[in-house]
Formats: sequence, C-alpha cells, structure tokens
Amino acid sequence: MDRAIAWVVLALVTAVPALLLAVTRVSSCADAAPGAGTSRCTSGPVLGVTGSWSAGAVAVVVVAIAVVQVVRAVRSGRPPTD
Repeated sequence: MDRAIAWVVLALVTAVPALLLAVTRVSSCADAAPGAGTSRCTSGPVLGVTGSWSAGAVAVVVVAIAVVQVVRAVRSGRPPTD
C-alpha cells in the first residue's frame, strides 16, 4: 500500500504544478510616447504555448503511469478471492 501512496503523491506533485503553470498568464505592455503611436500589450502562458503543452503532456504521461502503478499495487496487496 505504501507504493500506491507514493505513486499518488508523484502524480499530484507532477500534475498540480503543471496545471498551475498552464493556467497562469503573464502580460506586458510597451507604452508609446505621447503622440508617437499606440501602446502594445501582449499576454500568454508563463511557459509559452509550447512549454505549456509540453508540461501538460509530461503531466498526463506521469499521471497515467501512476494510475496503472496504483492499480497494480492495490491488486497485489489484496488476498486472492476464491
């Protein structure tokens, strides 16, 4: 059962930061000089689009492996039923 807990912790430690990094946005604005044009603002994910997709993909793979390992650990810990 300890193995199952360790896999659940690994899944949470991987998925929660990946989710937070994917939904956290950063923005910046470049103000134009008065009368010299328009200001320009940009906004996007902290890691960039590619980084967010990569972090999400890694998190999905780790969580999927963790789920399989938790199921295996729980099944191996039960006594066989006849």
